[in-house]
Amino acid sequence: MWKQKPNKMNNTETKTIWNIGERVFDPNQTMSVLTQDISVYWSWGVQGKIKLVGLEKDGWCKGMILKVNGYKWKKYVMITLNFMDWYEVHLLDNDYNVIERIGGDICFEDLVEVIDRRIERD
Repeated sequence: MWKQKPNKMNNTETKTIWNIGERVFDPNQTMSVLTQDISVYWSWGVQGKIKLVGLEKDGWCKGMILKVNGYKWKKYVMITLNFMDWYEVHLLDNDYNVIERIGGDICFEDLVEVIDRRIERD
């Protein structure tokens, strides 16, 4: 019986396959989404500088962290972009430990609503 040899890939090939269609996280682009309705953004009580997560030598990063003072959540919100090109939102405590993960399939037009609902209204 004929058996097909397994297709072995080196790390570069594997990385290339997983990067197909993946956008690099752009904090400026994400900020433009978050501030589209500036009154909602400021209602979160965003304080201090925005921290970049996983900053690389070439200037790209993996995500961003905002210090918020919302009605329901008064700590940190981390926003990342997963390999499927969806936003993920995590609520962090003061030591940057993940307390809650809010969806892994948030599209850009829903990002503000998802964050606002969790830190202001829920």
